Amino acid sequence: MRLTLNSALFWWIFAPLWLLLVLGGGSLLLGYLNYQTEQQLIRGQSTLESLAPGLATKLKNPERLQHLEILADQLMRSPEVRAFAVYDAQQRSLLHVGPSMHPLADHAHERWALESRAVIEARSVRFIQPIYSLPEAEGPSHWFRATPTRELMGWAEMEYTLVPLRMHRNRVFLLAAVLVSGLLLINLLTSYYLSRHIKDALERGVRRLDVSADEPQESHTVRIVELEQAEQKLKHWSEKAQSKENALRHSIQAIQKEAAENLETIEIKNIELDRARNAALQASRVKSEFLANVSHEIRTPLNSIVGFSNLLARSSYDVRQKEYISHIQGAAETMLGIINDILDLSKIEAGMMVFEAVGVDLCDLMDDTLALMAPQAHRQRLDLVGVVYDDVPLQVKTDPLRIKQLLSNLVSNALKFTPQGEVIVRIQLEDEYPKHPEVPPRCWVRFSVTDTGIGLDEIQRKKLFRAFSQADMAQPPQIGGTGLGLAICKQLVQQMGGEIDLTSVRGEGSTFWFSLPLTQVVESQPAELWLSGKTLGIVESHPLTRQIWTHQLRRWGARVVAWDHPEKLMNELKRHQPAAVVVGLNLHQAQDPNWLKPLSQLQHWRVPCLQLVNSSDPAVHVELRRSVSDYLLLKPIARTKLREVLAELLGASPGLSTSYEVSRSAASQREISLSVLAVDDTPSNLLLLSTLLEHLGMTVTPAASAEEALELVEQGLVPDLLLVDIQMPGMNGDELARCLRERGGVWQRIPILALTAHAVSLEKESWLQAGINDVMIKPLDESRLIINLERWLGRSITAQPRLISDPSEADWQACPVDRALGIRLAAGRHELADELLDLLLNSLEASRDAIQAALRAKDDVALMEAVHRLHGATRYCGALDLAQTTEALETQMKSGQEHQVAQSLERVFYEIDRLLDWREREYCQGWHALG
Repeated sequence: MRLTLNSALFWWIFAPLWLLLVLGGGSLLLGYLNYQTEQQLIRGQSTLESLAPGLATKLKNPERLQHLEILADQLMRSPEVRAFAVYDAQQRSLLHVGPSMHPLADHAHERWALESRAVIEARSVRFIQPIYSLPEAEGPSHWFRATPTRELMGWAEMEYTLVPLRMHRNRVFLLAAVLVSGLLLINLLTSYYLSRHIKDALERGVRRLDVSADEPQESHTVRIVELEQAEQKLKHWSEKAQSKENALRHSIQAIQKEAAENLETIEIKNIELDRARNAALQASRVKSEFLANVSHEIRTPLNSIVGFSNLLARSSYDVRQKEYISHIQGAAETMLGIINDILDLSKIEAGMMVFEAVGVDLCDLMDDTLALMAPQAHRQRLDLVGVVYDDVPLQVKTDPLRIKQLLSNLVSNALKFTPQGEVIVRIQLEDEYPKHPEVPPRCWVRFSVTDTGIGLDEIQRKKLFRAFSQADMAQPPQIGGTGLGLAICKQLVQQMGGEIDLTSVRGEGSTFWFSLPLTQVVESQPAELWLSGKTLGIVESHPLTRQIWTHQLRRWGARVVAWDHPEKLMNELKRHQPAAVVVGLNLHQAQDPNWLKPLSQLQHWRVPCLQLVNSSDPAVHVELRRSVSDYLLLKPIARTKLREVLAELLGASPGLSTSYEVSRSAASQREISLSVLAVDDTPSNLLLLSTLLEHLGMTVTPAASAEEALELVEQGLVPDLLLVDIQMPGMNGDELARCLRERGGVWQRIPILALTAHAVSLEKESWLQAGINDVMIKPLDESRLIINLERWLGRSITAQPRLISDPSEADWQACPVDRALGIRLAAGRHELADELLDLLLNSLEASRDAIQAALRAKDDVALMEAVHRLHGATRYCGALDLAQTTEALETQMKSGQEHQVAQSLERVFYEIDRLLDWREREYCQGWHALG
């Protein structure tokens, strides 16, 4: 900033002095005015205090009140006194001189104060003095003190006007303003004079320097020493400024040249980066297309491997074949997991991950996830428990597939690295956003998985959440993986706007958790008090599981009594008289006589019992069904399934025929069979799809191409549902759906479900627009297929528990009794196993006759009783094929699947004849001991 000489002199020399003068003068002026105000207050108070003794004397003697007017006239001579008044003890006016006093606006309560007061109002100052009597024991100086022995005589009130004081203040302010203005004017004139004087002197010196530089000076010229010194300094400053200017000019030129070179380099780099970006995008597209195609090519045969392995697992086979099939299933599931991990990571890196936002029940979501993880927990004999806290909003909007993926990955890791103990999944409310009437409520929900496994140290924790990285734990070879699971979880959580982390102690276990912001779906939740008035018992040794079951049953209105051992149940059974008992068993307890013996007594007391077992061993299930109760399910149990089974357990009569009659009457109200048009260009996939649908009791019409399906439709085929593969040669599945929807009529209502092996699918939206109702990813999961069929058909669909293979000569000649299973069911006693098998073999002909008689009489109740008795007899020995067949038949009859009953009845007769033939050919006394 450039300043003139005049301005510089003013701001650098006179302005600071002027500021100090103004501040100091203002301070003194304010002090003086405050002193004047204080003096006025002191004068007023002193005046009333000096008059108080005389006023007290005159108020005491009424005859002397006339002298008060003389005193008041003397006070009114003062220019400050505006009015004066005297009041007696009853606040009545005795004397008033001057105009009416201004009302007390802000201090009305001070009017009749018992001590001296000076009240400052806007226009005046009011002095109020109470007058007390003067006892002789006290001197006049103590007249104004209020003591219990002194009498209040009245009050004296004097009003000072503020006009003289304000006029004096105005005069002082005016004088100060004039003085300041004069000083400022003198200051400006002085600075102007000095600046002109100095400027003229400098101009004369410069002119002399110019003359001396242009003309040679004679030796006799008079030189002024001061000007010569100024000239030398000016020359030095000029040369120095010129050199700086030249250096600056050179620097600017160099910078401009360097900037031009940098701009050219940057432009070249930008072109290269743009080419590299295009190449990267093209490579990403090629990679995505390659992965999608590879996914389709791998998943297509993998779909057949997984599907037919599951179907084969339901057939009858020996121990070695069972081992082979389990290896095939495990390898297929491992391959599918690796493919899913690689494709998920590819989608995330390419930015192609798309998240849905649909309404989800968090409790059902967790139940589905734990149901998938239950077999792994059973194999490792671990307790798998899920907890959803009461304050969690059950209905939220999120991507259920991704939540299941996150939970499944964390639970799978927890089970993998937990040799014993428990794995607990918790869903709890972490925080809520402030509510707004126009915005749906949102909240933070935390999902955590806690295990009692080996734990992690600090170095191992740092390696987690990285792709292709695993903690070095020196685990057995069967614990493996790609190392992608936690890396995918972290990126999924981050893209969903959440957080993920863990806490762990080496040797004590770990807790993996992630928090997500979710939108609540506000729906009224009616109270579910359907168990109100009923008493239920719980027997469970695991404390947390017992607490969860107790809490859930109490939420349904039941009175709950819980025990940790069946002996305690039997000791208190008469006192509590529960309507039903829920028993939780692990594998050790399911084989422990100390648990089984008390539980078996529940049948004697006619107390319905629901068994929840932490084991998938069919032999254990057979023994528990025989000795305790027919109602047996696996842990962990879903909330909806628990309610359904309890309702059946509490509502059914002691006999089984009533349940069958109810199911038959319900079955008679619906159609015998549903028709499905299945379209797939791969023969193995089409066969698998047809087999699964037929197993579900549906009539399937297969078509190897979209063109063949259209021909069937042209011939008049109208199915209840269409299942179509997306990628087929010629016409694709979405094109077929669009053509069928364009036909109108009934084809506008028929559900169309698509099957695709493309795990990475960016075309789902276009498929839905083409008329497809839903899309399922291969390999096809039977449980997911049933859920989708029930959703779009609006009917309950029940799968057969076992798929009975067609009989053959090899089957007939094979031994129909599992010797090891029979001995195990007989608690290792060979003679008991022979006795139980004899009872079964001797009852077979009577059972066959009873079934045939019920069929001839068309007596469904008698048929149900005969099948149930035969089914119960097979549980006592190792006749596994007959047990599976009767179990399937009994289930079909209960669920009303009439179209499957005939086939199963034929197989029952086949197995009876097979056992009878084997008895004649091979069986002998002591057969179990011979093995």
